[in-house]
Amino acid sequence: MYVRKVLTGVAAVLVGMAGIVPMAHADGPQTFTNSATEAHGSTASGVQVTVRKTPVGGTKVVWAQVAPADPAALDDEFLIPANAKAGAGILDLYEEFEVNPNGWSDVVALTFTFSRPVRDPRLHVYGTGGVVTEGTERDDYWAGLRLMGGTPATPTFSKVAGFPGYRVTDDTIVPERFTRTRTTTCGVVYTCGTVQVNGTLRSFTIMLRARDVRYRGDAGSPQMWGAFKLSLYEDASDAPASYGAASHILTDTYLGNGVTADHTTVDSVTPRALRQETDTDDAIAAGGPPPVEGNARTYTLAVPVGGPSEAALAGWIDFDRNGKFDPGERAQASAEEASTTRELTWSVPRNVKPGATWLRLRTSSTAEDVTRPTGWADSGEVEDHQITLAERVAPAPVERPARAERPNKGDDRDRRDRRERNARHMFRTNLNNLL
Repeated sequence: MYVRKVLTGVAAVLVGMAGIVPMAHADGPQTFTNSATEAHGSTASGVQVTVRKTPVGGTKVVWAQVAPADPAALDDEFLIPANAKAGAGILDLYEEFEVNPNGWSDVVALTFTFSRPVRDPRLHVYGTGGVVTEGTERDDYWAGLRLMGGTPATPTFSKVAGFPGYRVTDDTIVPERFTRTRTTTCGVVYTCGTVQVNGTLRSFTIMLRARDVRYRGDAGSPQMWGAFKLSLYEDASDAPASYGAASHILTDTYLGNGVTADHTTVDSVTPRALRQETDTDDAIAAGGPPPVEGNARTYTLAVPVGGPSEAALAGWIDFDRNGKFDPGERAQASAEEASTTRELTWSVPRNVKPGATWLRLRTSSTAEDVTRPTGWADSGEVEDHQITLAERVAPAPVERPARAERPNKGDDRDRRDRRERNARHMFRTNLNNLL
């Protein structure tokens, strides 16, 4: 049947939630599951994602699968990131929903929930729609999406890429027009593209809808495929490569006044750095951090932070200038209630090598993410800055006042003997005078 041809074609090219795929992670393997009621997985960064499915009316989820990852997949012209097909995802088949002939029907509500608020998640739709044939009768089910809401903010849609033949508004993705067609593809019955869900969100809900276009008569039980994926924006380090890469998922935690997304056109499952000094960093003033004074025993830096009060902050300074951040070069700030500035204090080692070196700052809602200078973090931001180590100056010799010479004990004895001899002489002289 024609429906089986649609299934084969879609499954062959489908990509699903890039953010919740069973691909390699810097800290260990990931899991992803998909069932008729719920899909769940973990991003490479550690953000947990759950998709809850709430069928409308008589809708049944008759097929729920995970599409396998394909690192060799070609770029997709309708998606940004263009390499979204490299990720795995989910593919659902919905049946028995109520049909409004040549009108719209609600099929299923999908609620995407994150383990922490994420900033502007991107929703990728691929091969979503359906066709049912029975003899000369046929029903096409053009796909549509309606944004139902989210928490804690009210989100909106904005088009990022794709959606040929469809119109994207603040809260809908709908076909520009409906036609009877022999050939189905992206933009005709099936919708394909990337939309940004604007806001810092813990969750958002979309309603998948079906617009029936009927040929001749009722073709039988309705069917619609649903294929979705997510990707999350990240912030990356930009120190020289020897220091290792650090990547953070953009959330409600940041350094300075805000954060800009990096690597917006290419997804990756491993942390990656930017070209040296190309990131937008504003935690430190334009002139850079103050130099470490030559004879300083400690170095303190005030760092502006934004987000939850419990967010963790850590920093590293390459004091020995060996091109890496060593464990002993780390400083940790304590979390203070409602504090917008926190202090990092380093113990300055005696073997400081003067010259230019690097400072790395990391903040995250998860303290474990900032125990090391590299790797993924499921929230927050990383900033790298050059810093100067002043030359250690040898202390000037201290001049001590000259000490008065103490009399020799032998001299004291001689003077005492002379006094005694003089006294005896005076006594004998006086005695003779009397006689």
